[in-house]
Amino acid sequence: MSSYCHLQPVERDRIAEFKASGLGVCAIARAIRRSPLTVSRELKRNSTDSGAYRPVVAEGSYLLRRQRVGKLDRDERLQAFVVARLAEGWTPEQIAGRLKLGEERGLGSLAAETIYAWIYHPVRRAEKLWRLLPRGKKRRGLRRRAAAHQPTDKTSISERSETINTRQTVGHWGEEGPWPQWGRESPMNDLLICKRSQPVLVVHERKTRITLLARLTGKSAAETVSVLMAVLKRLSAPMRGSMTFDNGGEFAGHSLLRPLLACGTYFCDAYASWQKGAVENTNGRLRRWLPRGIDLDDLADDDCQDIALTLNTTPRKCLGYNTPIEAFLAELSIANRVDRF
Repeated sequence: MSSYCHLQPVERDRIAEFKASGLGVCAIARAIRRSPLTVSRELKRNSTDSGAYRPVVAEGSYLLRRQRVGKLDRDERLQAFVVARLAEGWTPEQIAGRLKLGEERGLGSLAAETIYAWIYHPVRRAEKLWRLLPRGKKRRGLRRRAAAHQPTDKTSISERSETINTRQTVGHWGEEGPWPQWGRESPMNDLLICKRSQPVLVVHERKTRITLLARLTGKSAAETVSVLMAVLKRLSAPMRGSMTFDNGGEFAGHSLLRPLLACGTYFCDAYASWQKGAVENTNGRLRRWLPRGIDLDDLADDDCQDIALTLNTTPRKCLGYNTPIEAFLAELSIANRVDRF
């Protein structure tokens, strides 16, 4: 029986550190006591298109793959049929059409787009399945962009408890609106857009005002939720109360976060920009270091985290001139003492 276990977040941190210092795959594998194949596969699967390896994004990608396994990855017989037909010169449309007839006993149906997406998935780059297509193109051509998925199964911000709205408890990630007398207070996550539409995910804790930053390569719901899952995994349970979002399509995968949260997810009202006062304020502070024209390819991950550290070590009047990180650590200490009793 195999004793293999999946890579842990701390191991991904070390891989990123060693890779940044210039170590090769074999040297990294020796340092973390893993197989070189494991390290090589990790870097191939979870590196960005630019070749950078970010541990938080890598962890999120891993968690998302565990949540969503494609139909072709689940069914080895169906996968073998597709590959065999591709090798015979069939197109994905022909394969999908044949399966729809139900003539292939024991095999379900597939959409042609599902086959294309499976062939061009980054995980299968090394297999070069695209060579089996009639035109044999390494990259897919331009396609009409599908409409962005909008969040569904939403719980309104008006249903949040009073303890969350009044910041009595820690672990609820959101912001306070500029008009608290209206009885509603704000969202928690936002995307700070820079050059080439590469966003920075901004995550803000309501009570302590601590802000976390994570770089993304795009605004897709899959990538956004994968990074949020990775962030939540690294927080202790008392610090994972709830999350509040705006209505952007990038948060369409919010339901995947609910098993990790005590109170679930909430959404602002549509077109209620006044509920986003604090997140806009935080984004305004971040623009000092991340102006709209900046190219995030030129910004190292360490620089991004240095910006967050600067923000979190600046005293805040609302915290009695303590810093957000001091307030967060104090709340964490209290939560740990409560857990022991």
